Amino acid sequence: MYLSPTLRNERGSALIIALLMLVVLTLIGISASTTTTFELQISGNDKLYKMAFYQADGATEAGSELIEQNIEERDWTATALTARGNIGIICIEDGLGNCINRDHYLNADIGTTVPSDTNRHAVIPANPPAGAPRTNILMGGDPTLSTGSAVLLASGYEGMGKGAGGGGVWLIYDVRAQHQGVRNSGSLVNLQWRHVM
Repeated sequence: MYLSPTLRNERGSALIIALLMLVVLTLIGISASTTTTFELQISGNDKLYKMAFYQADGATEAGSELIEQNIEERDWTATALTARGNIGIICIEDGLGNCINRDHYLNADIGTTVPSDTNRHAVIPANPPAGAPRTNILMGGDPTLSTGSAVLLASGYEGMGKGAGGGGVWLIYDVRAQHQGVRNSGSLVNLQWRHVM
């Protein structure tokens, strides 16, 4: 079989091989660039999630401190609430400057309610602008007798009177904090706080 001289001529094959290699290397570079972009987006979202989580977690600690301060002061007066730094306390006042949405240091049980912009007891920072990152805090609890608590009564002539045995009363609070961050990042943290009286 006779081949034409053009088919036997191998000049220019190095150019075609070089072009093919260049195309392959370009595709690998584009793939690496795309992968890097996705990895940067993933790490950025992970950073926002962790920031939201830690801010909500810190707000639960602030909520438990508010509970302890409130128990110590025995009231939620509007005057006492102004000294809370960067924490804004939501207060519905009566005519005497007391918060009527508080039952002294015992809020009602909050069940499974999630804090939001319309249902919260406190917010960090105080008075956030619309759409700004914020953390809403919701607190509530119930008193229960602690383990081993008892009230003993003895009558009359033995002169023993009455006494209390055991540990007393626990106030068990649920503290929930929901952080709304940038780029729709958010986190909800629940904490149970026990105060022994």
